[in-house]
Amino acid sequence: MHTACTMSSSLSPTQMLLLLLSLCICNISLASSSSSEDGAFRRWVSWNVENYRRETSLNAMLTAGAPGIPGKKVVDWKLWKAEMSKIRKTVSQDGTGDYRTVSEALNSIPAFNTRRVILVIKPGIYREKINVPRHMSFVTFLGDSTSPPTITGNDTASVTGRGGTPLKTFQSATVAVDADYFVAINVKFENTAPHEVGSLGEQAVALRISGTKAAFYNCSFIGNQDTLYDHKGLHYFNNCFIQGSVDFIFGYGRSLYEVLSCQFRPSVLGL
Repeated sequence: MHTACTMSSSLSPTQMLLLLLSLCICNISLASSSSSEDGAFRRWVSWNVENYRRETSLNAMLTAGAPGIPGKKVVDWKLWKAEMSKIRKTVSQDGTGDYRTVSEALNSIPAFNTRRVILVIKPGIYREKINVPRHMSFVTFLGDSTSPPTITGNDTASVTGRGGTPLKTFQSATVAVDADYFVAINVKFENTAPHEVGSLGEQAVALRISGTKAAFYNCSFIGNQDTLYDHKGLHYFNNCFIQGSVDFIFGYGRSLYEVLSCQFRPSVLGL
């Protein structure tokens, strides 16, 4: 008995290939599978079908136009490539990691880095002034969710810097991020400088974020005046805690704060 089958001419080459491979698999499943060669052949065909589907799906995603933006790609190629080649470095004060300080770990990252570098920061209090420079993209600070590391400092805007001039608000940050694609997870950023009512030059930033496409998950920002300097760029904050007394969230960043907890800390009265 012969069965006639007609296929629409509207099928694309991709659809035609998938259909033919599917028919091939169906025919194999109906035939006798007594020999090991049949089983090996079925696995080979199945692998090729799945691999082809993955490849075509990825290509479709990469070439699809973003809604309302003709010709634009949906996927960020730089980010995609960086995430495909992650490396990890461990920071631990007791010497059991690759580095003892966060600054040492950052200094090991090459300029104009194109890979996601995850700094696994072990629990502890890290008294450091940290800057992630603009040429050091794709850096992640990853702490312990049950015992997050604390990066702390106490600089203020009025403190004299290396050049003999005041740091000002911009340079007072305990952690300053100028690079793009920065991520922090389970980390406490702190500036312990107190704020006295009526005082001048006491801006004390815990974290300044000036790079774009940054994300913070389950992080805490502890300070008094000007705790979180959301300077500029696109940023995302999820399940974060922010504490301060005056202007403790400020800047020109285009940011989304989701599931955020804020706590007002009373200022200290001057004598």
